Amino acid sequence: MQWGPIPPSGGPHRERYLDVNGRESLRAAAESYTAALAVLGERADQMPAMHTPLATEDNTLRREIQRQKCSEWLDFSVTIDQVTLDTVEPMIRRSESAAMAALNYLEDHELAEVAHAAIHRAAFMRRGLYGCPIVLRDDDEFWTNCPINISHLRMGTSAGLVSDFECSICGLMVEDCDHIMNEVYDKTASRDAEGKCSICRATECDEHSVGKVYPTTAYANACNVKAEEVSFVARPRYPQARIVEKSIDLGPEGENPRVRYAAQHNRLNCDACLGPCNGFSEMQTWKENQGSATDTAVDDYEIDDLGSV
Repeated sequence: MQWGPIPPSGGPHRERYLDVNGRESLRAAAESYTAALAVLGERADQMPAMHTPLATEDNTLRREIQRQKCSEWLDFSVTIDQVTLDTVEPMIRRSESAAMAALNYLEDHELAEVAHAAIHRAAFMRRGLYGCPIVLRDDDEFWTNCPINISHLRMGTSAGLVSDFECSICGLMVEDCDHIMNEVYDKTASRDAEGKCSICRATECDEHSVGKVYPTTAYANACNVKAEEVSFVARPRYPQARIVEKSIDLGPEGENPRVRYAAQHNRLNCDACLGPCNGFSEMQTWKENQGSATDTAVDDYEIDDLGSV
């Protein structure tokens, strides 16, 4: 769920919304990645080099590159002390998250490939230093949140919601109040039982003092929201309404006790982040592409310290 105004549904206003937010996400991704490199210092120049081009349809070559890069990262990571690793981790994860957000905003933009490269760049370092675990849950399913696999499946969700709308000025239902939406009114700042500011709705607000009056725009605030249904769509109105994890089928290897033990102990890693991808899988054709390089195939993982399966 994302708090704030509903994004424009189309036209030049939506294009500007996507452009502005996409560029901001790209900036954040680049800044966090640069910060991570700065912490690594001179060691950053010795990191394994990311393979180019970013995509290939040759699955054999892709797996070969993944294995090679996995070996290179193992050799490199042991040279980095734990304090440095702990400092870098939140930076590279922020870079990865921001890059994925950028692609969600810019997937039909001329900067889409820049966002694509930013995801690969951050995911490559994050997987190399911290892994990309495949876990076996209590439902007896293998699950992954691999950013490469998830971000390359270009689909989102659209929720059918039913809600009431209250006036942001007086708190009454919009149909029962006398305020005109989008007009500015004076409102006295206060805090509710949860500590939220009545002006900006922030839990921690240092801008608005209780008891003071501030000019406030009237808007319809959704409340008592109930989800009726959720659909998969190619382009969600909320660009960040995306799949964040998925179950995967490892085939017969999924019954291998060694594989299951590794997944239960955070030692089974996806390698998709280490090599080239197979390009984007659009919703219109994703069923045809199931099992492709953008999904985690049976041989696209490693068991830490136990060798390749």
